[in-house]
Amino acid sequence: MRLLKTALTLAFLGVVGSAFAADNFQAVRAGLPHDAIYSIDRSGGSLWAIGGHGLVLRSENGGVDWERIASPGDFAALGMAIHRSRPVIVGQAGKAFKLSAEGENWEPLDSGTEERLLDIATLSDGSQMAVGAFGTIVKRSAGSGSFKRVAVDWDAIVEDGFEPHLYDVMQTKAGTLLIAAEFGMVLRSRNGGKTWSVQNTNDSSVFALHQGANGRLVGVGQAGYIISSKDDGVSWQAAKSGTNANLLGVSSSGKTFAVVGVRAVLKSSNGGRSWRAVSNRDTERRWYQGIAGISPDGDGRRFLAAGQYGQIVNF
Repeated sequence: MRLLKTALTLAFLGVVGSAFAADNFQAVRAGLPHDAIYSIDRSGGSLWAIGGHGLVLRSENGGVDWERIASPGDFAALGMAIHRSRPVIVGQAGKAFKLSAEGENWEPLDSGTEERLLDIATLSDGSQMAVGAFGTIVKRSAGSGSFKRVAVDWDAIVEDGFEPHLYDVMQTKAGTLLIAAEFGMVLRSRNGGKTWSVQNTNDSSVFALHQGANGRLVGVGQAGYIISSKDDGVSWQAAKSGTNANLLGVSSSGKTFAVVGVRAVLKSSNGGRSWRAVSNRDTERRWYQGIAGISPDGDGRRFLAAGQYGQIVNF
């Protein structure tokens, strides 16, 4: 089965449960039964969260309080990137929007595709790259109102020329582009996306990538799959996650990494080499996908996660 930003489908599973255990999990926002949040990002002192039905939230106090702001439209907003404090949102049916300079409304962008766009990243030169279903890669230069399709010779890098779903895109501290993809693939480019190589494969898809402050890269995905790299994505090593859950998001705060997914939250205090479960009634009954590392609060909480029911938690 092809997985398209798995939480979009899992949102309809109807998982129940609302109680928190006293293990440093703190709810900071509760939504509605049909709400869903797919991504959290930050820019300076602002935090942004996006989700189903064009949901857009913003926090100006470290995630303590969230305000709902004007929506770009009724569609699944799946990926977000921020440049110069202005978010760009991509999602369902290739829709793309950027926040106006005044910050009061959204301006449509020509994405160049009608395929579902699952993630977007702002690159070091100010350009932005978005990825999505059936091998879709589009890119826009800084200040442009439209994306252009990035041609990929799939026959040269994938057996039978198969065009995999692409779930996440990022640029490493060294300037390398990485894409998390179906069938455990991690695509790598050192020339801005002109050419790509496949650096990892597996039966389990990779849904999200993140680079910690120590330079280590961590990828997470289907059926508890976790991989890491310490050579800028050239080689990847699998780690034991202790779960078969689908893992949807990963982030870090200081030396600590955290992973969220479907009825699973994991943490690592040794740079992603080993993982332990964060278990309570909430983590065992709900899914989370968006995650962002924050400065630790007085109780040691250092991550914000969001997902099912539009709920946001601090842990």
